[in-house]
Amino acid sequence: MGVLSKILGAILSGVGGIILFFGFNADPGISYIWLFIGILVMSMGFSLLTGGRKKPEIEPLPPTITEIHCTDPECDFKELRDFEKDDYILKPLDAKCPKCGGKMVIEGVYIVREEDENEEIKI
Repeated sequence: MGVLSKILGAILSGVGGIILFFGFNADPGISYIWLFIGILVMSMGFSLLTGGRKKPEIEPLPPTITEIHCTDPECDFKELRDFEKDDYILKPLDAKCPKCGGKMVIEGVYIVREEDENEEIKI
């Protein structure tokens, strides 16, 4: 939607306002028709004025990490890696623990949030 549609929208909105004004001053029997026409013309004008606005940019998803633990209670091995499709909590993995050779399981999936420096702490 270019400049021409914006100008046409402004003109239609103005004409609709004038029709509404004269609709209030007309004969009571026909004033409802003029009011309806005025509202219709104004709504068409406003839709032309606001129709070409850009869509807001979608922010990228925050980084997500997967926390993997060894299932052996004696072993305390823990690994963090990037999230992969089909990762879910308590999912057994085919990978072996590099420390003890035991089985690995996904213990958590987390979103890493970046802290804003400008954000103030409110008490």
